Amino acid sequence: MARQLTVLLVASDGLTRQITANGLAMYGYETLLAKDGVEAMGAITAGGRIDILVVDADIGGDIPGLEVAKAARLRHPRVDVIYTSRMPFRIPEAAKVKGAPSIRTPYQPQQIVGMISELRHRGSADEARRVA
Repeated sequence: MARQLTVLLVASDGLTRQITANGLAMYGYETLLAKDGVEAMGAITAGGRIDILVVDADIGGDIPGLEVAKAARLRHPRVDVIYTSRMPFRIPEAAKVKGAPSIRTPYQPQQIVGMISELRHRGSADEARRVA
């Protein structure tokens, strides 16, 4: 049996966090929640396993969303990152971590699940090519 994947969801809107967390749980994901970059960094540095980071790129404050993704990738090099944004086309590619897709808010939990599936499948294919 495959292990349950852990998703760190960073969204400033409480309703978005709760609806998305409930949806992810229905699909079998364990979800950690953070309302801002400071809370997200606490989860990232706590030493627990994080497989996927879903982060609002529009979050500002002491630790912006784009910085959370970079820190997560430094701490957990294999973490998959998905950016959410009101205007994802405005996120500069140079500011994003490598291989991270973006989705426009508002979004539905099943859209995030689909993106996770694509990222995990792509990662498995890349790993198989490296081994071959």
